[in-house]
Amino acid sequence: MAKNSLSARVIVSEKPDDDILRMVAAFIKERGCDRAEYTIDPDILGGIIIRIGDKVYDGSVRSRLETVRRFL
Repeated sequence: MAKNSLSARVIVSEKPDDDILRMVAAFIKERGCDRAEYTIDPDILGGIIIRIGDKVYDGSVRSRLETVRRFL
């Protein structure tokens, strides 16, 4: 393992299929990561959250619903 390698933390609502795994692998590789740790959390309702270092890419349904609620 390289000293400066980054690991992405990926949160999904259910077990990801092969297409999702490939898309996540490409996404994190573009951002300098060489591996991902997956966590299944049904509370996000759907979508995906990816954390790389101090950056969070939140594409969860829960986050989108909260955004809509703030504007109502």
